[in-house]
Amino acid sequence: MKTMLSKMLALTCLLSLSSALYAQDAPDTNYTTLHTEKIQNPMLWADVPDPDVIRVGDTFYLVSTTMHLMPGAPIMKSKDLKNWETVGYIFDKLTDSPKYDLQQGTAYGRGQWATSLKYHNGRFYALLAPNEQGAMGDTYIFSAEKAEGPWTIVSRMRHFHDCSLFFDDDGRVYVIYGTGELMELKPDLSDVIEGTYMRIFQREEDEKGLLEGSRVIKHNGKYYLLMISHVYAPGKHRREVCYRADDIHGPYEKQVILESEFGGFSYEAQGTIVDTQDGDWYGIIFQDRGGVGRVLTVMPCRWINGWPMLGDEDGKVPDERRLLGCETRTALAVEP
Repeated sequence: MKTMLSKMLALTCLLSLSSALYAQDAPDTNYTTLHTEKIQNPMLWADVPDPDVIRVGDTFYLVSTTMHLMPGAPIMKSKDLKNWETVGYIFDKLTDSPKYDLQQGTAYGRGQWATSLKYHNGRFYALLAPNEQGAMGDTYIFSAEKAEGPWTIVSRMRHFHDCSLFFDDDGRVYVIYGTGELMELKPDLSDVIEGTYMRIFQREEDEKGLLEGSRVIKHNGKYYLLMISHVYAPGKHRREVCYRADDIHGPYEKQVILESEFGGFSYEAQGTIVDTQDGDWYGIIFQDRGGVGRVLTVMPCRWINGWPMLGDEDGKVPDERRLLGCETRTALAVEP
């Protein structure tokens, strides 16, 4: 019995050693697969509404909406727009009302909506306004040295619906919100500068429905405001529109940059655009899929006549996209 046990133990050790040596010599198939597979749409097959996406160095950061669920405002990061990891939350809980604790009513479907995420002078900033009335809806501005946190409250101020925080090149700071409304903030972000309110554009005749979800970027000296548009009428569809101006205060002109259904579900809209280190641009837009929630899709963003046009060559949401940097990473992976 002892002899048999000794032989079995020796065989086990030999097999373990052989496996270890094989693993060292074998190609990193998981790495190669990870970086050669395409990004399939939906990019994230889960409820990830109202996205804002930024890039800091070689890393993308994404924030989404959790409404009444807490901890809230999840932060995710990725190197390639395909593989995402949740790395933290902007806040543990909201305490402006007993309704968040299911006392004196509920806040179901309300709470934190459409957070704006920015990186400025070595710090991350997040601006969010709970979808509530009165003091419950006062805007929060948070800040952190790292996206993972900890996040601290910088200030509270009046409510800004579906807003976008924007740091301009000249050091001035703005919030764009609602349907084309703007206010300037104090440099320390403690409050608004009174007297700076203005409406930067008026609704066109074809924009009498939903027009919100502001996301502001600056590209080649021009200001771009991306918004979801939905006119509730026969033959009308949800779409993404863009307002463009040479000055943040206007005047603005408008262009429809995406009007596409996908996968047999509804038309897509609301999200943002982001660039890569190589200078390519992508759109991250959500699609409502009923009980699943609002899933995210990724698509090319092509600058045509100064407009960030989304989708493939036909303006449609593609089934898949090439993984960012896959050619370079594959070549590196197979080098001896």
